[in-house]
Amino acid sequence: MNPSSYDKLVKENVTKTYKKSNDKLVGELDAKSAKIAERLKLDDRIEKLAMNEAVVTLKDHKPSFDDHPTCRLKNPSKSEIGVISKQILDDINASIITSTKINKWKNTASVLKWFNSLKNKNSLSFICFDVCEFYPSITEKLLSEALDFASQYHQITSHEREIILHAKRSLLFSDNCPWEKKSANNQLDVTMGSFDGAETCELVGCYLLSLLTKKYGQNIGLYRDDGLAAFNVKPNEMERIKKGICKVFRDHGLKITVEANTTKVNFLDVTLDLRSEKFYPYIKEGNIPLYVHKESNHPPSILENIPESINKRLSEISSDKECFDSAKGVYQEALDKSGYRYKLSFTPSQTPRQRNTRQRNIVRFNPPFSKNVATNVGKCFLSLIDKHFPKSNLLHKIFNRNTLKLSYSCMGNVRTIISNHNKAEINKSTSTNDKKKNCNCRYPNSCPMDGNCNLGNVVY
Repeated sequence: MNPSSYDKLVKENVTKTYKKSNDKLVGELDAKSAKIAERLKLDDRIEKLAMNEAVVTLKDHKPSFDDHPTCRLKNPSKSEIGVISKQILDDINASIITSTKINKWKNTASVLKWFNSLKNKNSLSFICFDVCEFYPSITEKLLSEALDFASQYHQITSHEREIILHAKRSLLFSDNCPWEKKSANNQLDVTMGSFDGAETCELVGCYLLSLLTKKYGQNIGLYRDDGLAAFNVKPNEMERIKKGICKVFRDHGLKITVEANTTKVNFLDVTLDLRSEKFYPYIKEGNIPLYVHKESNHPPSILENIPESINKRLSEISSDKECFDSAKGVYQEALDKSGYRYKLSFTPSQTPRQRNTRQRNIVRFNPPFSKNVATNVGKCFLSLIDKHFPKSNLLHKIFNRNTLKLSYSCMGNVRTIISNHNKAEINKSTSTNDKKKNCNCRYPNSCPMDGNCNLGNVVY
């Protein structure tokens, strides 16, 4: 895709949901964020709203991609108040799940635990549903209702509610102009990629799931925007339950797609089969695994753990050796192509032994790893600690091998290189309109070159 086609795609997706706003609103949101940060004594660490241009990604995994390609609009401009909101929402969600015992799943393991707990699986049938555009569909009314519900199980102060709601008040930037959501009041917009977007989605999910649990019992669960339920009823009764689930979401301004009266479903990365009472790994059609090559420029510890972690994961999501062997073929082939001499074999998962370890304040040194560097950086780093902070040193308790750890970081991968290249190509098309500008600083009044930072051929 050339830059002009990409710009057209961005414009179509922006204008579909957003309308033009004004710079005055940007200042108002920043002023509100500053007051919250000052009250929490974080004003020296929280920055203003960064005016980053919106981007789109193509949903090439959808079945109708060739005939009707759709996009996912992402807003990189996000308020740093969302980091505070995330911590508050994490505590709220944990209290709700603990108090209500609802099936709010966090990972595949919790889904499998629910599936294994189902009794008389041969007589059950699944209802599988998916919330359409969950993030952008959350309104201020729905979020307020969810917070009111959460206040029954966790104390939420007026300041915390203010932080949560303000973190959702965001603007989108495109063509150097601010845009606000058409259907939103007070600029409330739960964007994908925001600091607290997933936690907000989980809070609303807990609220809706509690309504469904009261009506249909504990046989229903939710992971983000994917839901699953199992009932021992006749097909006509199952249809009534299906319509009831649709009504709960519709009453709160959400749309769902539902599949009912089925005994086998693909949920997250597993296939659940009620008739055989088994589960095994699921991979989307056309999605071929690709792993880092054995000879690539990565730390040895990462390369050694890749095959073992794949084997462990496949074993965890396979009910027995037969299911493991039937699913491992595509993963074994991918490992062989990446140069690994590792044979995948089923190893039953064991319950990890809980250890009461004392928490230490650990500082990590993360130098980038490269095979071109002959020096053993890790050994040199640890020897410097031993040399300058021996046991006789007063600072040894703070700086020692137990509190200072080294772990190598990886160099930029191909995805990062491609992403940076795409940004450069897109900026070329937009920079043609800025050729006459002598300054492109975010705040021209604080330009170090007095508004002439774009001048070329300058001798210092």
